[in-house]
This record gives sequence, C-alpha cells and structure tokens, in this order.
Amino acid sequence: MNLTPREIDVIELLLLGLNNKEISKELHVQHRTVKACMSRLFLKYDITDGMKRVKLAVIIYRKQ
Repeated sequence: MNLTPREIDVIELLLLGLNNKEISKELHVQHRTVKACMSRLFLKYDITDGMKRVKLAVIIYRKQ
C-alpha cells in the first residue's frame, strides 16, 4: 500500500490513541486536513462502515 508521508504521520498518532483534533494539533495542521487524510485512508483500506478509526488501527497494527 502506497501511503503519503502525511498519512504515515496520521497513522502513527492514531495508533497512539489520539483523536483527530489532537492529531491536528500535533502535526500543526487544520482539523479538516486530518479528516481528509482519514477519509483517504478509509478508502485505501476499503473501510466503509462501522467504527472506521478502530478498524483502520487494527488493520495497520496487524501489518506491523
């Protein structure tokens, strides 16, 4: 899976348990930038419903 550097940054913070607002503060970007990045990640990993953040974290964690 080809991930951008920003997506990797977001994933690393997601795995630490940060929410979108906390991730945006940590990365010094707008909240909507994190939301857009998360949306792209959901599409890349074909996550369409349910607890999307949890599903994404589980997928990424298992690949490590």
